[in-house]
Amino acid sequence: MIVAQWIDRSEYGAGGRPLRRAAGRALLSDTARLLGLGGLRVRRRPGQRPEAETPGVWFSMSHTGDLTVCAVATSNVAIDIEQQNARRERRMVSGPPVRFFTAAERELIARDPSRLLPVFTAKEAWAKYLGLGLALGFGSFDEASVIARDPGVEFTRVFIDGTVGTAVHRAGEGLVIRRRSLRPEQLAAGADIDRAERAR
Repeated sequence: MIVAQWIDRSEYGAGGRPLRRAAGRALLSDTARLLGLGGLRVRRRPGQRPEAETPGVWFSMSHTGDLTVCAVATSNVAIDIEQQNARRERRMVSGPPVRFFTAAERELIARDPSRLLPVFTAKEAWAKYLGLGLALGFGSFDEASVIARDPGVEFTRVFIDGTVGTAVHRAGEGLVIRRRSLRPEQLAAGADIDRAERAR
């Protein structure tokens, strides 16, 4: 089972990057607890996806606008969300970058602009799933080719408060998403944990 929770950081006032990090880390701790994984520690390595130090536990986070979403599972999971933005989407649809999309995806987006964010977030989530990030050539694959190569993978669309997203996970695994509010002491603890993990 995959548990995902999201928060609206605007509820906590202005705070920029420190608030984003504190809220994200607090949300990760809270989400992990729902799976019985208290005290989850994160390992960070330059150029690599952050990972849980606990074997057999995976997590993924995404931020857009004031929203943060976190997914935790006992199998690989990745999630990406993007805030809907009509101006940016019009610009992308008028000429989707060749390096980000296959020819078929560019045609699909030109015919149906509403497909832009689902296609893009699927690519972002797949790159996170593999732990490669932007190093993966986004124009070299699409969702259908991934599933053809690895039928054990599933792409699930996620729609959260004005965002469009995709979660990538093991096929057949259930995904539960819920909104969460964090208490001030959770944010403070999240900030402390984040600082300590980044200092290691």
